[in-house]
Amino acid sequence: SMSTLVSDIITGGIATSVAAIFTNPMEVIKTRLQLQGELAEGRVKRHYKGFVDGFLRVGREEGIHALQKGLFAGMIYQFFMNGARLGCYPTLKRAPGGDGTPSTP
Repeated sequence: SMSTLVSDIITGGIATSVAAIFTNPMEVIKTRLQLQGELAEGRVKRHYKGFVDGFLRVGREEGIHALQKGLFAGMIYQFFMNGARLGCYPTLKRAPGGDGTPSTP
């Protein structure tokens, strides 16, 4: 039903938003490493030697809060994009033929 679908989407959105709290620091470091690689072509000095070095340096030099930059935007993105995908899955699975067997006409 529609209320079950809405409930599943909201639950999925909350789950993916909470997961973003834990994955956001990795996204911050990944983005900085990617930008560093782009800037390196212009002969800009490399700041981070790798993922672990970036993680430790950002935490030490900018504070632990810097590892959560962009968290709110990431949570909103996760809620709508992956929350909808995760939320629609149970409804589609409950639909006729949703268990992997062909539906009968």
